[in-house]
Amino acid sequence: MKTLFSAENQQWLVGSPKKSLFLYFELQAPKFESEQKRVPLNISLVIDRSGSMEGDKLAYSKKAVDFVIDNLTPDDFLSIVQYDDQIDVVSPAQKVQNKTQLHTLVKNIQARNTTNLSGGMQEGYKQVGTTLNKSYVNRVLILSDGLANEGVTDPEQLQKIAQTRFRNEGVALSTFGVGADFNEALMTNLSEYGNGNYYFIAKPDDIPAIFAKELSGLLSVVAQNTHIDIEFPDRHVKFVKSYGYIANAVGNKIQINFNDVFSEEKKGILLKFDVIVPFELPIDFSATLSFDDVVSTFSHQTNTYKISISPTSDANAFKAGMQYSILEQVALFESNDMFEEAMRQTDQRNFEKAKEILTQIKLYLETHFQLLPPNEELKKQYETILAYDNQIEDMKTMPTMDFMMEQKMSKSANYALKKKRP
Repeated sequence: MKTLFSAENQQWLVGSPKKSLFLYFELQAPKFESEQKRVPLNISLVIDRSGSMEGDKLAYSKKAVDFVIDNLTPDDFLSIVQYDDQIDVVSPAQKVQNKTQLHTLVKNIQARNTTNLSGGMQEGYKQVGTTLNKSYVNRVLILSDGLANEGVTDPEQLQKIAQTRFRNEGVALSTFGVGADFNEALMTNLSEYGNGNYYFIAKPDDIPAIFAKELSGLLSVVAQNTHIDIEFPDRHVKFVKSYGYIANAVGNKIQINFNDVFSEEKKGILLKFDVIVPFELPIDFSATLSFDDVVSTFSHQTNTYKISISPTSDANAFKAGMQYSILEQVALFESNDMFEEAMRQTDQRNFEKAKEILTQIKLYLETHFQLLPPNEELKKQYETILAYDNQIEDMKTMPTMDFMMEQKMSKSANYALKKKRP
């Protein structure tokens, strides 16, 4: 596992008006070789069969489920759940042994009524729970094209369910939103709090390919129970926020849970602190990475990394100590975060406020580019923001469905950059 733990500068300029201090942690997983024995899966596929799924959406969803079935082995556990206003278990959690029978059951799924997303999600968790095994990849995959309008509909309650299930049972949740009507904020947050992945599917015929992408990752897990524990000197600095992943802070400790790590996957988190008390001696930060190596050593691995930041009055020494690769990550995550806010303003039809934020982002990035040329990530982030800025005038008069689709596509692109997806 390749790792990086660094600050933007390991010196702090005494008397500087700057208050914020950034730390960055990144890991890059090794490649899963095909001859290696993989971790078995224990997954539940939860499929929306509400009335709006009728036609191509449901047809391609069934193709996606068939694809998953074909790529599992008798070592894997699979359950299939369908939901509208009622919840039905198409196939309970069991080893994948009779694929013909499973395909027949999937073929009989039909579109019906409204959307009880919470009921489908809870049943998916229940099915995975019946065959729960901590040495497996335990995950629920839920697909929907609409809003949660039956059962539990409050987004915060749904997020809490996902978070609690992961914390208590280690079952992750990946979400797939189809078309223009679903609530992407809800589906994104469910995957964030459920420690899985979020996917936006623009067209029904993309459903099988997107499911294949998630399955490819699940079939090439190289590390499990992956988390980072950060310790910081809370007398001198205050933790402000994290970018990229949710961080849980208690006292002077922060934990970030990366959960399952796929072959060659890159995960990065940026942590922002404010200096609240000037320091005359070096202050220390540590990061402990823990994970279960499930393909190489088959053991629990723990590595600790330390950073010491020293005060200096020498402006030249401070300038020479700048870590430009970390400054690039600061620019990437801060611009990404600002862009999310601009799109939230557009959702509320506050177009002028959105344009104001976009102007600030462009100025911020262009100033950064004068310091050093953009890397590929920043170049892509900048181009995404420019494209959005160029179309925002047209969005004022777009038909509602077109407007919603443009928003989802832009948010999905920004999300992929934040998660370092290729």
